[in-house]
Amino acid sequence: MATVAEEIAALRGTRRATFKDLLRNPSFSRLWRSMLASSAADWTCFVAVASLVARLGGERLGGTAVAGVMVARLLPSVLFGPIAGVFADRFDRRKLMIGAHLARGVMYASMAFVPSLWMIYLLSFSIECLSLIWNPAKDAIVPNLVPRRQLANANSVNMVTTYGTLPLGATIYTALAGIATAIGARIDFFEGRPEALALWLGALAFFFSARMVSGIDPRRGAGLRARAGAAPRLSPGLAFQEIREGIRFLRKHALVRAMTLGIVMAFAGAGAVMSLGPVFSRYTLHAGSTGFGFLMIALGAGMGLGMASLAVLVRFVDRDRLHYGALFGSGLFLLVIAAMPTIGLAALFTVPMGAAAGLAWVSGYTMLQENVSDEFRGRTFASLTVSAHIALFLSLAGFPALATAVGNHSATLAGRGIDLSGTRLALWLGALVVVSASMLSRRGLKRSRLARPRALGLLPKSRKPEGTGKLIVFEGGEGSGKGTQIGLASRYLEGKGHEVVVTREPGGTEFGDRLRETILRPETGSVDPRAEALLFAASRAQLVSNVIRPALAEGKVVLCDRFVDSSVAYQGVGRGLGEQDILALNAWATQGLFPDAVVLLHMEPEQGLARAGADLDRIEQEDVAFHAKVADAYLRIAEDHPERFLVVDGRGPTEVVHERVCEALDRALATEEDQRAGAT
Repeated sequence: MATVAEEIAALRGTRRATFKDLLRNPSFSRLWRSMLASSAADWTCFVAVASLVARLGGERLGGTAVAGVMVARLLPSVLFGPIAGVFADRFDRRKLMIGAHLARGVMYASMAFVPSLWMIYLLSFSIECLSLIWNPAKDAIVPNLVPRRQLANANSVNMVTTYGTLPLGATIYTALAGIATAIGARIDFFEGRPEALALWLGALAFFFSARMVSGIDPRRGAGLRARAGAAPRLSPGLAFQEIREGIRFLRKHALVRAMTLGIVMAFAGAGAVMSLGPVFSRYTLHAGSTGFGFLMIALGAGMGLGMASLAVLVRFVDRDRLHYGALFGSGLFLLVIAAMPTIGLAALFTVPMGAAAGLAWVSGYTMLQENVSDEFRGRTFASLTVSAHIALFLSLAGFPALATAVGNHSATLAGRGIDLSGTRLALWLGALVVVSASMLSRRGLKRSRLARPRALGLLPKSRKPEGTGKLIVFEGGEGSGKGTQIGLASRYLEGKGHEVVVTREPGGTEFGDRLRETILRPETGSVDPRAEALLFAASRAQLVSNVIRPALAEGKVVLCDRFVDSSVAYQGVGRGLGEQDILALNAWATQGLFPDAVVLLHMEPEQGLARAGADLDRIEQEDVAFHAKVADAYLRIAEDHPERFLVVDGRGPTEVVHERVCEALDRALATEEDQRAGAT
C-alpha cells in the first residue's frame, strides 16, 4: 500500500509522472528538444558575445564594453517585460516561437562579421526582445501539451533545461574558441575572430529549435485563438499599477520585504561578475579567449550542485537561515576569487561560489512562493523582477565605470608584487555588496521570525467523548464521488457488524439543513467570506452536539461528508481567510473534536465540475482557479498530516476507489477490531 506522500506525489505529478513519461508525449518531447537546443545555444552565444566585446574593448575599456552588451540585453525586460506576455495571448504561440528562433539564429550568425560595438549592442537588444516573446509563449503553451497533474514535472524540466545548460554552453564555447584559435594560423578569418565558430553553431541550434517547434500540436489550439480575442489591451499604465500594488504589499510584510531586498542586492553583486568576468579572466588572469568560458563552466556546475542540495539541507537547517547563510558564503567566495592569481585557482573557488549562489536563489524564491498569498504573488514577483533588473542595470553600468576610473595599480608586500587592478577592486566591492545583502536579509528574517505567531497546528488536542466510536470523514472537491463512496462504505461496515451513522455538512440537523439551503443556493448571492465561514462553523457545532458526539459515545462509526478540513481548504485557502484562523474557529465550534481518519478523494477540478452537471450550487459556481486552490490545499493538508489521511485518486472506477476506501476504514478501525478479538 502506497504512503500518503506517494499518493500525493502521484496526483500532483511530482513523482510517478516522470521525465520519461513526459517524453512519451510527442509534442512535449519536441518542445523539450527545442528548449534544450535553444538554451544551450543561448548560453554558448552569451559567453561568446561577452568575450567578443571584451576583446574589442581592449584592456582599458573591456569592462565598459561588456557592461554595454549586458545593459542592451537587460533593457528590453525593463521596458517591455510587464506587457510582453500579452503577445502570447494575442497571436499564434507556435508561430511566435518559430519566428523568434529563426530571427535570433540569423542575428547571432551575423555577429561574427560585425566590427562595431554599437552594432553588437543593437543586435543584442533585438535578440532579447525576441526572447521576451519566446519565453511567455513557451510557458503558456505547456498546459496545452500535458495534463494538469504533470505541470509540476513539466515546469521542473523547463527550469533545469533553461539554467542547467549554462555549463554545457560554456563548455561548447571554450572548446570551439580553442579550435578557432588553433586554426587561426591557417585561416586568417579566425585569427581575429575566435568567437565565430561558437556563434555559428548557436545559430544552427536555433534553426533546429524552430524545426522542433513546427511539429508541436497543441491539444486546444482553437481555445487559444478564442481566448486571444479576449486578451487585455497592451497597457503599460496597468502594468505599473500592478507593480505599485506589489511594492505596497512588500512594505506591510517584513519577511517578504527581507527576502526581496536580499535577492535584489544579490542581483547587484551578480552584475559585477557578469560585467567584469570577461575582462578579469582575459587581462587580469591572462587566460585568453577561453578563460571566461572556464569560469562559466565552474559557475554553472556549482549552481546546479547548490540547487540540487536544497532538498537535503532543509532537513537540517531552516530555510531562512540557509538563504542568508548561502548569500554570505557566495560573497565571501567572490572576495577570494577576485584575489586569485591564476584562472585555475579562480575556477576552483567559482564552484563553491556558484553552489552558494544557486542555493540562495532557489531558497529565496521558494520562501517567497510559500509566504505570499496567491492574490499578491503575481504583482510581488513582478515588482521583484523589475527591482532586480534595475539593480542589475545600475551595477552593470557602475562597476565597469569604477574599474575604469580606478585604473591598474600594483603594490609590493614582503618583496612580492601585488596586482591591484581596477577590475579586482570592483569585484571586491561587488562581493561586499552581496555580503551586505546577506546581513540585511538576516536582520529582516530574524525580526520576522520573532514576530511570527506561534503555529496552532492542524490537529489540536481533542476532547473525545467516552465510548469506542470512530469519526471517519470523507473530503474532496466538487464531483469527487464522496456521496457514492460513503454509501458503499456504510454497507461495508454494516456487513462487518458495526453500527453506522451517516451524516453530511453543512446539514445533518434541522438547524443545519436550513443553514445549508442558505449557504448553497445560488439565489443567496454574494456572501462575505467571514460570514460564510461562521455559517459553516455554526452548522458544524450543531451537528457535533446533536449527532456526532452522542453516536461516538454509543460506540458507533460516524461517516461524515465533509468536516473541519473542508473549511480550512475552502474558506481558509480558497477564500483567503487564513488556515490558522479558520482552524481556531472550528476547534472552538467542535469543542476540539477532530476525525479519527480522513479519506480524501482527489480529482482535478475540471473533471469534478463536469461530473457535477449543470445544476450547480453557489460554491460549485466558483471559477476553476478557486477550485484548483482548494484541491491543492487539500493535498497540502494531507501531506502535513499523513497519520490521519488516506488519499485516493477519485478518477478511477467506482469499485477500485471503494477497495482503497475499505483499506482506510480497516486501518482506522484496526484498534477496535483488535480489542474485540482479545475480548473473545
